[in-house]
Amino acid sequence: MNFKTFCLAALALLSAVNAAPLTNNASSIDDLKKACKHGNSELHVKMNENEAIYACVHKYKENKHNNIARPDNSVCFYLDNDVYCIARRYTNIKECDKSSKNFNYRTCSYDILSLTNDGIQDQKECKARNGIVLTYNVMYQYICLYPETSSHSLKDKHCVVVDGKVYCFYEDNTIITTCNKHSKQYNHDNCMNILSEYSKANGIIVNEEKF
Repeated sequence: MNFKTFCLAALALLSAVNAAPLTNNASSIDDLKKACKHGNSELHVKMNENEAIYACVHKYKENKHNNIARPDNSVCFYLDNDVYCIARRYTNIKECDKSSKNFNYRTCSYDILSLTNDGIQDQKECKARNGIVLTYNVMYQYICLYPETSSHSLKDKHCVVVDGKVYCFYEDNTIITTCNKHSKQYNHDNCMNILSEYSKANGIIVNEEKF
């Protein structure tokens, strides 16, 4: 699943996942996977040095009687005409628990994204089209810049110059919305600040031009 769609309204840069540690051994993860799968869901896990971060993502259907997570009691996202909910019983991300004081929809969106999609496919597609991928700190914070050959479309896109060539922000292969002129989150100055930080991290010089 590509959860990028429901993350479009989230902030570009967020802190790392704030999750409760799993103190049990690997068999506990297997048990969680079985329990989650039994509820017609999928457990996504990321292992760190001292803890496991996990979330059970359930495909909700209104006419089903055995939904383990529902919109009235869980965090849910709308994707490709389907509703996906987070089963909090099998999830240890505090920001995804609606009953917790730490609940935060935006942060939860990015946390789930970090578990379900690390941006590899987006970045492969970007590079396959001769685009430039700028990553920052972690794999799921990334920007794709496509080479632009038509001057007629520059006004509708946020474009910059790299090595004397024009490249434009491509939203379909990017997790950042600040540079998307069609998004409510678009902000020229913030976009340039982000591009500056990302380009420095990747050893690339990005120049701003008036198109």
